[in-house]
Amino acid sequence: MTDGKDQLSPSQKQAAFLEKWASGEGVDFEDENARASYQYRTGLIKDAIQLEKAPDRAPVVPLGTFAPAMLYGYTGKEAMYDPHILGKVSLDFSKEYDADAAGAAPMVMYGPALETLDYRLYKWPGHGVKEHLSYQFVEKDYMKAEEYDHLIADPSDYWLRVWLPRTHGALAPLADLPPMYGTMELPMAVPWLCTLGAPHIQKAYQALLEAGRQCFEWIGILGQYLAQIMGAGYPFYAGGATKAPFDLLGDSFRGTVQLMMDLYRRPEKVLAALDRLTPLMIQSGMGGAMANNNPLVFIPLHKGADGFMSNEQFERFYWPSLKSVMLGLIENGCVPVCFVEGAYNQRLQYLTEIPKGQSIFIFDKTDMARAREILGGKSCIGGGFPVSLIMTGNVQQVEDETKRLLDLAAGDGGYILSIGCAMDEAREDTLRAFIQTGKAYGKY
Repeated sequence: MTDGKDQLSPSQKQAAFLEKWASGEGVDFEDENARASYQYRTGLIKDAIQLEKAPDRAPVVPLGTFAPAMLYGYTGKEAMYDPHILGKVSLDFSKEYDADAAGAAPMVMYGPALETLDYRLYKWPGHGVKEHLSYQFVEKDYMKAEEYDHLIADPSDYWLRVWLPRTHGALAPLADLPPMYGTMELPMAVPWLCTLGAPHIQKAYQALLEAGRQCFEWIGILGQYLAQIMGAGYPFYAGGATKAPFDLLGDSFRGTVQLMMDLYRRPEKVLAALDRLTPLMIQSGMGGAMANNNPLVFIPLHKGADGFMSNEQFERFYWPSLKSVMLGLIENGCVPVCFVEGAYNQRLQYLTEIPKGQSIFIFDKTDMARAREILGGKSCIGGGFPVSLIMTGNVQQVEDETKRLLDLAAGDGGYILSIGCAMDEAREDTLRAFIQTGKAYGKY
């Protein structure tokens, strides 16, 4: 027998998932007013995605990371090392600033677990970065050019025995593991199992287990606050997250400079690696969305912006795998939410290839009038508000820019008012002005 869901089209699957999310199924609400508020807010977002003219206004969703903690007087280190602080400021921020969706607090991550693993992809507050700041990515070539074939042939094996040992100091001994495929039969299992018994290998696994224990306790505390946020009537703007395959390859594996040279030196290897990573990125995004009963899958776009590569390179190396990830998510009922960093003025036409009313593009420095012209009636658009104005402008400037942006981009639906960059910092007066002006002036 086949599951009835298998008979649904991608658009029907997505509509059903959105409806389930918007209903608040499974959420323990404070009261019926909170339930109604949750359904109202998710309804605004759902209508924007599906290009419906909302009965009221455009949703207001400022994306933030460390900003809630800093607005309430805490440092980046305190947010990363105390789940009670992170949870409480996230809850207080949601209730006090009253935007239409809450940020994904777990993106801040837990500092002690990173220390346990000797995590090397980032510096973070109190660990390479001053305590009052946010974290900072450390870019280098964690994957060597001659290792493309290993990644392409077996990504999981490469991840376990090469990439993890390089990027997590406590896991360096895992580089001495033999491939696990020798365990397929009893006589062949001895070498692999004996290696697991080596003291330095056991120490690495102990570090991994300890970091897991730390994160399990952390999310157990933080999760109580996240449940309260939803229970108070505020949905989260993402249920899962994934990456464009090119960004994964460039950010965490080859490094920007090396990958850009690979486009000329070994283009076929790059394309083969992107093809290999694409289904993994689909599964990664789906996993979070399904686990959290939230179809929105956040995809930060890093290296496809104007000026980073030519249109020809974008068309060959960046867009096909990103498009495949988006379509794979859509086919499974999810909504890709592309956080389009930089400017995409030269790329907008490509984005029209995504099926109508099934994705969100939150823009940073893209011309929003042009985005509305090209994508209006095709995909939900959002963003366009400069985060710098929140920090350096005054209330009147923020109000004026918010109104200008709504006039330019909101049209008669299919728009989410947002800031073009996730906020590590914010000012109380200007952020309030942005949210309140958006809710008052963004009515249809």
